[in-house]
Amino acid sequence: MTGYVIRRILWIIPVLWAVATVTFFLMHAVEGGPFDREKELPEAVKANLAAKYNLDKPLVEQYGLFLWNMVEPITYDKVLGVGLGPGKLAGPKLDLGVSFENGRQVNTIISEGLTVSVQLGMTAFLYAVVVGMTLGVVAALNHNRFLDYLSVFFSTAGTAMPNFIIAVFLVVIFSVQLGWFDVLGWEFGNYRKMVLPIISLGTLPAAYIARITRASVLEVLGQDYIRTARAKGLQEWVVVLRHTIKNSMVPILTVMGPIFAFLVTGSFIVERVFAINGVGRHFVTAIGSRDYGVIMGTTIFFATVVAFANLIVDITYAWSDPRIRYK
Repeated sequence: MTGYVIRRILWIIPVLWAVATVTFFLMHAVEGGPFDREKELPEAVKANLAAKYNLDKPLVEQYGLFLWNMVEPITYDKVLGVGLGPGKLAGPKLDLGVSFENGRQVNTIISEGLTVSVQLGMTAFLYAVVVGMTLGVVAALNHNRFLDYLSVFFSTAGTAMPNFIIAVFLVVIFSVQLGWFDVLGWEFGNYRKMVLPIISLGTLPAAYIARITRASVLEVLGQDYIRTARAKGLQEWVVVLRHTIKNSMVPILTVMGPIFAFLVTGSFIVERVFAINGVGRHFVTAIGSRDYGVIMGTTIFFATVVAFANLIVDITYAWSDPRIRYK
């Protein structure tokens, strides 16, 4: 298992390089630039800004400078402020650049928005898992009955509606009309600001998890070992919890990895609708202003989270199914 994990982590490096390369050249292929405004800037100002951020250099050279800023070695004396002598390598610099809008470091922008995005994403993920798996299991245990039809209706409606439609609907009903919840901002522990973003962000993943759970549990319920367990006189809750749910987890875990990464890194639209100052909102703002530094930084950050989330899912396969072993 250890060798497998090490190989997977090493494979993340070329994956991130490919993501950075494709994003960089696609971003520069789009017409326009970061200093194009409704009120046109003087040519001298645009030239000075381009020189400051190396945009006056050939595209390939810009690409090389961006990669070098990320992988440039940094030593312990630079990290700790003490002279430990040459050759004391601490690791790559991992500098994602600066924002063209305000000159701030992209690393700082991501770190500030990450706390809010993680809080929103984790709570939405918990909501999606609890609601989705509960509905899926209940639907499978009541196959072709009312609760099954109700669960299928929820999962179909949930996957058909985008999260921004759900967000607007919830705001109009529960904030504008009823006044139960606040609309703008995020404050962890304040349910008035948490409930609507969590439901808006987590409903679609919950509906998807419910569909996968229902199908997987139905398949397991038809296996011979389930009939054997019931024939031995085991109580139904033991059959469901110990034998059915655990053996149906592999397909569910497969979709949980990307869902977790998507939710934790922040939803672009939901953060925008509720004015939540997370990573996703910075990404949307950067696209609108062609802020190359923030676009590249957040894209690489999102790709890193997705890669490690998929690795964690693969590791949990061995826990849920003893037949799966990695070498």
